[in-house]
Amino acid sequence: MRAALLTLCVLMLPGAFLHSQQVTVKYLETHGAKSAVMEYGVAQTAQGIRVTSIGGGSAEEMLWVPGTGAVAWRQTDGSAGTDLRGERTGGVILFSGTLKGKSVSREVKVDGEPWYQIFGPIITELLPQEKQQRDFWVVNPDDLAPHKMMARRAGAEQITLAGVLTPAVKIHISPAGALAPFWGADFWYRPQDSAWLYSKLPENGGLTVTTIADPGK
Repeated sequence: MRAALLTLCVLMLPGAFLHSQQVTVKYLETHGAKSAVMEYGVAQTAQGIRVTSIGGGSAEEMLWVPGTGAVAWRQTDGSAGTDLRGERTGGVILFSGTLKGKSVSREVKVDGEPWYQIFGPIITELLPQEKQQRDFWVVNPDDLAPHKMMARRAGAEQITLAGVLTPAVKIHISPAGALAPFWGADFWYRPQDSAWLYSKLPENGGLTVTTIADPGK
């Protein structure tokens, strides 16, 4: 199953991706009693930065263009009957494919802020070092509803990874505007290279906790 998902993921965008070198990092993701090993990949290509996420029975892929944001995204989940693509042109993201076994074609309108669909990797692309906060868009893949979000720097902390206190920079993500106090997710990154180390994200009535498998990587 995983090999099939990876094949679908690679087929999403043009062939230059097949020749790019990808750095992959494994994480343990838990949500209540459920756990899964997730593998996130980041590759520099001629077209932009390719980010992938594979695990838990599904795969995602995002193409990020520096200075612009995500311009393409795909999610596949065979058990859920989903093979969904999104492509952004200007202020419109066009979604097409199959969502939960049903054919879909929908335009989602957004403003000029970037689209960031796979949380965690490439945080410095979304929130460069010189910025304290940044608005962005995310689209809920369950119903294709767009949400205006905000990422902001929330200081430095010590977190425990594999029993060792580790310096980290905290990024807080919340809805933009008046809804900010009602939902929030926290991500911690290594100061020297902005590697994603740990996160807590409320979803589906619980908390998804993601921890890097090898803190030294």
